[in-house]
Amino acid sequence: MHARPRRPLPVWIVFLFYSLSSVYSIVSVFFITSGVFELNPEQQAYVARFKTFDMVIGYLVAAITLVGAFLLFRLKKAAVPTLFLALGVNVFSSAVFYLRNDPTTVIDPSGLLYQAGGMALFAIVCFYARHLGRHGVLS
Repeated sequence: MHARPRRPLPVWIVFLFYSLSSVYSIVSVFFITSGVFELNPEQQAYVARFKTFDMVIGYLVAAITLVGAFLLFRLKKAAVPTLFLALGVNVFSSAVFYLRNDPTTVIDPSGLLYQAGGMALFAIVCFYARHLGRHGVLS
């Protein structure tokens, strides 16, 4: 009988963190855009800047990330391109948003730093998945 490979602890952490944050992102954006949550005028102005493209791409990034986290949890090689795709779409969509909107008027510097840190962390996850794939942990 073929022995099942053990999941490294970081795989569990990545799976739990990105699964929960992806689901949270999808649900919270849905609730915000559907009017379930009351927003103050500044928040309303920020949300109003998002076009349908931005909303669809946001859902898409969260969905691809969720699939990538699940594939990584299952120790599948397909996790690597899926996670890199999620990162690429996220970087692309952020760049498009900030090219259309002056970042200094839509987000404060700490928010930009937080977003950049999140993307850097996700890039580390992508390279970790690639490392696992190259070392035969993913099948």
